[in-house]
Amino acid sequence: MKFKSRLTVSLAALTLTVGVTSNYAYANTTSASDSVELSGLAAKSKSQSGVYIVQLKGASGITKASELGELLPSNQLVASFGNRYNPTTPNITRYVATMKAKQAQVASDIGNVDILYNYAHTVNGFAAKLAPEQVKGLRNHPDVLSVTEDRIDSIDTSNTPAFLGLVDENNQPTLDVKGENVVIGILDSGIWPENPAFAEDSNIPERAYDAPPEGWQGECNVGSVGTLLDGDNNVVYSDETLTKDETVTCNNKLIGARYYGTGFTASGGIPFDQGEFVSARDADGHGSHTASTAGGNAGVQASIKGVDIGVISGIAPRARIAAYKVCWPSSCTTADRVAAIDQAVVDGVDVLNHSIGNSATIGGLSTVNIASLKAAQAGVLFAGSAGNEGTDGPGSVRNIMPWMVTVGNSTYDGTSKLIGNELQYNIADAASTSVFSFVGTINPPIPDGGLSRDLQLVNAESTDNIYTACDPLTVDLTGKIALIARGTCNFTDKFRNAQAANADGIVVYTDDRSPIEMGGSGDTSDILIPGVMIKNADGLALLAALTAEVPTPVTVNMTNNAIDEDSVEVGNIMSSSSSIGPNPQTADIIKPDITAPGSRILAATSFDQLGTNSDGENFAYLSGTSMSSPHIAGMAALVMEKYPDWSPAQVKSALMTTAYQGVFKPNGSTPADPFNFGAGHASPVDATDPGLVYDTNFLDYLGFLCGQDASGLIPGLLEGGDCDTISSDGFATDASQLNLPSIAIAELSRPETITRTVTDATGNGGNYLVSVEAPAGIDVVITTFDSDNNPTDGNTLVVPANGKANYALTFSRSESSVVGEWVFGAVTLTGENGHVVRSPIAILPAEIVLIEAPAAVSVDLNSRGRGSFLVNMLYSGDTSIDYVGLTPSESFSNTADADEPFTFGSVFDKGYYLSVPEGTKALRVRLTEEMVSVPGSDIDLWLIICRNGACAVAATSQNFGNDEQIIVMNPEARNNPAELDTYILYMRPFDTAGEASVDYTVNSWVLNQAESSTRIRASTRAVDGRFNRVSITGRNLVEGNLHMGAVTFYNASGDAQATTLIEVQN
Repeated sequence: MKFKSRLTVSLAALTLTVGVTSNYAYANTTSASDSVELSGLAAKSKSQSGVYIVQLKGASGITKASELGELLPSNQLVASFGNRYNPTTPNITRYVATMKAKQAQVASDIGNVDILYNYAHTVNGFAAKLAPEQVKGLRNHPDVLSVTEDRIDSIDTSNTPAFLGLVDENNQPTLDVKGENVVIGILDSGIWPENPAFAEDSNIPERAYDAPPEGWQGECNVGSVGTLLDGDNNVVYSDETLTKDETVTCNNKLIGARYYGTGFTASGGIPFDQGEFVSARDADGHGSHTASTAGGNAGVQASIKGVDIGVISGIAPRARIAAYKVCWPSSCTTADRVAAIDQAVVDGVDVLNHSIGNSATIGGLSTVNIASLKAAQAGVLFAGSAGNEGTDGPGSVRNIMPWMVTVGNSTYDGTSKLIGNELQYNIADAASTSVFSFVGTINPPIPDGGLSRDLQLVNAESTDNIYTACDPLTVDLTGKIALIARGTCNFTDKFRNAQAANADGIVVYTDDRSPIEMGGSGDTSDILIPGVMIKNADGLALLAALTAEVPTPVTVNMTNNAIDEDSVEVGNIMSSSSSIGPNPQTADIIKPDITAPGSRILAATSFDQLGTNSDGENFAYLSGTSMSSPHIAGMAALVMEKYPDWSPAQVKSALMTTAYQGVFKPNGSTPADPFNFGAGHASPVDATDPGLVYDTNFLDYLGFLCGQDASGLIPGLLEGGDCDTISSDGFATDASQLNLPSIAIAELSRPETITRTVTDATGNGGNYLVSVEAPAGIDVVITTFDSDNNPTDGNTLVVPANGKANYALTFSRSESSVVGEWVFGAVTLTGENGHVVRSPIAILPAEIVLIEAPAAVSVDLNSRGRGSFLVNMLYSGDTSIDYVGLTPSESFSNTADADEPFTFGSVFDKGYYLSVPEGTKALRVRLTEEMVSVPGSDIDLWLIICRNGACAVAATSQNFGNDEQIIVMNPEARNNPAELDTYILYMRPFDTAGEASVDYTVNSWVLNQAESSTRIRASTRAVDGRFNRVSITGRNLVEGNLHMGAVTFYNASGDAQATTLIEVQN
């Protein structure tokens, strides 16, 4: 079923800024490329059910505990660190019971509902498999706040403790904190409990642990995978029919292991027949890797293929681990993750690591984001991976919420091991030579006794593809191993072409790149021959023998003998895959927040994995932001141990403000910027003594959400709360003003002052000199204050012991500012005692706005046909306007049939053709409940643009119900319907409410000329700081018709500054 976001039709509620040169649709619209057909964009059939998360109005358990004053260190259930939530108090126990009863009652109101999970602590709601009519019923239910479709995301130290300064050259700790008793929860693919990284052994000091922290509520190997039914409602599997893996055990290191698969089952099913475990056991390796990176035991000897690699340690080696298996074959549903977060807070975790993708939107806030916010309110720090889509370019970063710590991936200094297979070769009668090779991952393994054959070069198909085997081969390779050059095509092509020529195996030699394990996408079960990759120099030696004037015979032997080589790792370089900013939702907040090692990280893995690791290994090298995020989770545990009363925001601040910046972009030469690494590279030793911290509380985050057009979420986060109250209580709604340890302004056109508050972390206070590294082309004025908030001289910030102090930075464009190009800088607070507290700055200069006008207004005309609205003039001088309208609507009526196919044929046959001339300022179409004949039906608007017969989707409005509209500013001119050079408005019958058809009428406006019935006037003189009144006079307007117009405002130079849409009901 399609997901439809709510949209208020009234123009008065339209809050998006309308740019005068924009050429796209506003409000609830979806764009598509010319090549996409309507059928490709169609939603799921109405007969299908899907998994949804239903959030009810009313407080969650954590919200209620906050209201009752129970989120206190003295009241926390688990005698540990950050987590202050106690779900066992009489008040919360009663409230949760009442909440769950209400959830059951709401579910029963819409018929038989298959509830998958009840959420009570971080979220008040439930996950359920719902039919479309049930979704509609819940969306209209008075007790329901939101209904959102479930979402599936993918999961995204060897030398790193030494590189991070946590151990010295003798591998001895440099800090007196190791995360002792801090509980790190891992949301991932499970855990391999037998791995020595999670072992408890009273005879080894590093592995001797007392009982879990007092009050710990976690359990071991508890969970559910739900019930999977086939198309005939027969049980494919269920908790009752499956044989549970009872071998998962916990200890005083691994103190909890739960599994959540009900949501994944409801979304398609878990491949138990392929080796997935009915338990918290990890069949992927990812979860074990992240868990051991964050908090695995110290002093663990790691080996791969029998080769000793070295001794590894988690970042917080004395932390306790709790595993929450929410990912099955690398995919993770929202329903399962929210259930795990809800329980993890109850269990008593202090840190949660989420090395998983996540929604990049705020207005339709993912339930994972809501749950993580409530976890933060309870005192749980939430670390998340930035994502591995760096090659997608700017704005690819994920896990972007300001209450999360978002982590990029960079390299570390040191030595790692390359573990491969020995390849032996003989050139003529020369002695055998052994070289390093990587076995491919898409091919069968090398036979146990090896594979020895004569080597034959593939034929040169062309000068462009020489020896690459990218095209079908004409040489007969029967009984041979083929020598192939890397490049030009996929590895799968090389394998298949050699196999088709009857080769028994392939040896691929690399180019100037390092050799890798050859992989590929899609089904590779047809590849039946083994293959390896060797270094370029080794390949060229073989090539020289085979291509000599008198070719020399070469015999190669692929072996299963392990071979290793040292690989020198060059640190402080961002990975090319690490996702980057700016923040795709609100660029007024810098994301990522920080970077940490994430490339070639050696840590625990699963001994028995789906499809791989069939020989069994306990350790593996992995790369990605998934690996960097648990580094930060472990560092957070270190900071929490030293400062057990700190909020997650304070811990995050300590990590960010002590980061260093000597990091480079992936090219290894260009300095990285905040969109690569946020504040910089984490420095955990310094983070345990930050000097000052920036704190942010729950209400600050709610103010932020209010500024992101997410006011509808507030009642579910704060009982009785609303954005007006939050704003009037002094909580900033401007994201730039959120008290974060970073500063960003996404559109700096006029001077803007940003205020920050710091808190003493030393217990002694002190004076701090505030200095700014100004971004290029930006002027910055510093204002500092003392403990009584009085301005101080010399940019000196006076911070009282255990107290707070404020400073302000005023940013202004200069003559050298480059509009539309991000520039970066920093603000540094240097203390008398040597503390250096640094925060990054990112500024995007914008065109100076001289006239502030509303995007849209609804104006009531008086009995004389007059009305007005105000615009704010931000300069003194001449000004002018032009306008179109007031134009009455044109109506189009038709009938939508229940069985109407969703094709271009229907569009051409039943659509309404709209001509849009040159110079049109706006196009609007509108449908309301009053304009359809069947109550409870659901008609959607699809606007198609046809360019001389080539048609594509321009915009859609797909709300639930019939409150639909599309507004396109400055639309592309299309004004020749006879040549199919036009717009077509199609009303898609998503739901006819059981009727065979629905009659409807839709209104449209094309605003391209000033009407003789209308006069719009405004003063031609602008005075800085004053409002100009825009007067509207309408004569002889069509009775009972909604009229529209648009006014564009110009400065003294004749440059357009803003356009306001006008709606007038006559």
